[in-house]
Amino acid sequence: MDSQSAFPVVGIDVSKATLAVCYQVDQQLKHLEVSNSKAGFQQLMKSCGTQCLFVMEATGTYNLALAYYLHEQGGQVAVVNPLVIKRFIQMHLSKGKSDRKDAQWLLRYGQQQPVRVWQPEETVLVECRQLEQVTEQLLKQKIMVSNALEALQRQPLI
Repeated sequence: MDSQSAFPVVGIDVSKATLAVCYQVDQQLKHLEVSNSKAGFQQLMKSCGTQCLFVMEATGTYNLALAYYLHEQGGQVAVVNPLVIKRFIQMHLSKGKSDRKDAQWLLRYGQQQPVRVWQPEETVLVECRQLEQVTEQLLKQKIMVSNALEALQRQPLI
């Protein structure tokens, strides 16, 4: 489902440890930095409320806990491809990069562009994907160990 939100937009730049947040109150931009943890999520909700469109980049796994939390709290969540945001910033001829500035660009993007509202996947799909990732990692490790063993066996004995 696409949305040109009637809700206020909140831009969130997600990193491993922190969330840089940008939202607007009466035409004035507000910035907030909280931890990327449940306590930080709660602080974000206190500052912004639940009736918002939260726009964030897909950042591997760092944004997932936040997306699930915001969705559970009744917020609308849009998870945007980072390349789309990069091109949006370039299109506006902006330079310089910081978490705070990226959050502001995510806010602008959510205000100006229609975004797809994120929906959590079924639990069974998430579990299957996690098992597949673990299996792939184990296979890579097996090949790496086999190659190392073969290399050791080929070394001449002195």
